[in-house]
Amino acid sequence: MKKFLSLLLVSLLLIPFGTAALALHAGAADTLKVEQSSNTAFAEDSAESADGATITGKVEVPFSFNNDGKAVLKQGGNPVKIVNIAADGTYLFDPIVEGTYDLVVSIPGWTEFTVTNVEVSENEDVEIYDNLVFAGDVDNSGVIDIQDVATALTSLGNNVSTANISSDVDHDKNVNIGDISIILAADSYGQTAYTTAYFHNGWTHPY
Repeated sequence: MKKFLSLLLVSLLLIPFGTAALALHAGAADTLKVEQSSNTAFAEDSAESADGATITGKVEVPFSFNNDGKAVLKQGGNPVKIVNIAADGTYLFDPIVEGTYDLVVSIPGWTEFTVTNVEVSENEDVEIYDNLVFAGDVDNSGVIDIQDVATALTSLGNNVSTANISSDVDHDKNVNIGDISIILAADSYGQTAYTTAYFHNGWTHPY
C-alpha cells in the first residue's frame, strides 16, 4: 500500500512538469509556424517586386491602325518581343526583364521609327515619347518618294491583301486615290525613317 501511494505521489508531481514540457513544445511549434509564415510572405513580396518593367508609347496619327501596326523590341538585332499597336496608337510591353533594347515602331505603308539603347532597370516603367512616323513609305525603302507613288498605283482600286497592305496608307482596307494623296502631301513626301537614341534623363539625337 505504501509503495502504491509513493508511486501515485510521484505521478502527481510529474504531471505539471509534463504539461509544462508539452506547452513549451507547442510554443516552439507555434514560433516555427510564425517564422515560416513570415518567410512565405517575404518570398511573395519579393516575387511581386521582381515582376519586371514596362515600356509604353503612343503613335500620333489621325486614324486607327486596325491592328496592322507592330512595336518590336530587339536585342542584338533580333526581335525578342512583338506587340500590336492599338487603334488609338498606343502600345505596351509588359513585363520586360532588365536589359538594353532597341525599339522599332513598324506600320505598313509608313516610315519606321527606331529608338536605340533603351535601358530598362528592374521594376522601371519607361515611356517612349515623340514616336515619329510618316505616311507613305509604301516600298519600305526608308524614304517617301515617287517610287512609293508608283508602287501604290499598281494596287489602285484593289482590296487590301497581304501582298499590297503597304499601299493602304490610310488603313481603310482599300487602295484608292486617298492613299496617293497622302503620299504626295507636303507633310509626308520626302520624309525619311527616323532613328534616335534613348537615355534615362532624356533624348539624344545621333548625327
